[in-house]
Amino acid sequence: MNNKNFYITTTLPYVNAEPHIGHALEFVQADVLARYFRKKLGKENVFFNVGTDEHGLKIWRKAKEEGFEINDFVNKYANRFKDFCKLFFVSYDNFYRTSDPKHIESAKEFWRVCSENGDIYKKRYSGKYCVGCERFVTEKELIDGKCPEHGVAPEERNEENYFFRLSNYKEKLLEWLEKNPEVLKPSQKRDELKRIIQEIEDISISRLKENLPWGIEVPNDPEHVFYVWFDALTNYVNAVGFGEDKNKLEKWWPGVQIFGPDNLRFQGVIWQGMLASAGLKHSAKLLEHGMVLGADGRKMSKTLGNVISPFDQEQKFGAEVVRFYLLSGISTFSDSAYKEDDLLNLYNSRLANNFGNLLNRVIHLSNEKEVEINNEGALEENFKYEVDSRVSEIKSLFEDFEIALVSEKIDELANFGNKYITEKEPWKKEVTKDQCTNILNNLSYLLKKVIELYEPIIPESTQKALIALEKRERIILFKKI
Repeated sequence: MNNKNFYITTTLPYVNAEPHIGHALEFVQADVLARYFRKKLGKENVFFNVGTDEHGLKIWRKAKEEGFEINDFVNKYANRFKDFCKLFFVSYDNFYRTSDPKHIESAKEFWRVCSENGDIYKKRYSGKYCVGCERFVTEKELIDGKCPEHGVAPEERNEENYFFRLSNYKEKLLEWLEKNPEVLKPSQKRDELKRIIQEIEDISISRLKENLPWGIEVPNDPEHVFYVWFDALTNYVNAVGFGEDKNKLEKWWPGVQIFGPDNLRFQGVIWQGMLASAGLKHSAKLLEHGMVLGADGRKMSKTLGNVISPFDQEQKFGAEVVRFYLLSGISTFSDSAYKEDDLLNLYNSRLANNFGNLLNRVIHLSNEKEVEINNEGALEENFKYEVDSRVSEIKSLFEDFEIALVSEKIDELANFGNKYITEKEPWKKEVTKDQCTNILNNLSYLLKKVIELYEPIIPESTQKALIALEKRERIILFKKI
């Protein structure tokens, strides 16, 4: 990331199930940032990567369980993520799949580079392996002998694996974090990241192929396959030219990575160690979004029956309404309960009653009074200054990735417009045509700014709003629900 180019990437969800609301949050958050920076830097200077992680034991087992050939299985679920992206206006530039032959070659090249730098070795290892987490776990991580995440006892494993010398990079990573304290958001997670770095140990990065038939073969050792994380994490640089196009890689890397709260160890430690081993720059920014909880405030799980499907929500409320709530009503960097009542209240108050109402009032009055609007050359100076100051503050929040705060401040700007029109009362007979023109023209400028700022959040509605404002055509954009 630099002042000229902006690269953002989500994590790659496993393709062993349908997209859930947590995926929806991550993908639409990344999309908002991509849209904002396209507007600022130009479309050609933004690269937005999403995709799917398609190797690993739990995917292999799930395919067998559902009676699918493995390639058919991963295709089925990768396509569901593409369906989801289309439905929720996720405007990716690249959809990355780790089963793609191009990825397999790039991942092998990454392995070779780390190996040539002396950071990969072989040793026998025994431990407890959680298939759900796709990693070895320690006794202290277990609760009553089970993985707290999946509620299942890990499997005992004893095999010879390849290991990555992550411990070689402990001091380098601590120094990196010390010199770049702003690299991680939210900032309160920095101590957790530092603690994980301080506890670094070398990590197993391969599995015996006889135990894991579905993975990338280790270069020069076909009896072993890549550990799924060492395979998938390389997508962040492979997507922008690693191993084949140095100029492309230099243009885009390092980038901004967005991920969930259970992912800090992989994104902030393991991946950063891998980058150091490969001689590449560390990530420019690590954004750890919050977790979407059930309406009861508990973590979503099939057992509790509080899992929310984004597809179901879209059927119920419409894609943009759900998208708006995820970006505006769900905290960007903290855990939040997903409540349909909150979704309805937020949509009705901010969009229907505030922004939509103001848009209609201005269009209706400009036609009724036959006055000119959309003339920036005739703006009242003090009004323009007030609006521009607020716009500047909102853009700063965009630059700082504070999406929910951005939405809140846009709502305040629209509310300022509604207070202004109520105070000035341009509908009154005693208000002259010139005065009315001045008031409504000021408001059309404010509305254009509200539309522009909301565009990354609700892209379809804002496009309609802008056309309606410019043509002065009355429109009911946000019907109350």
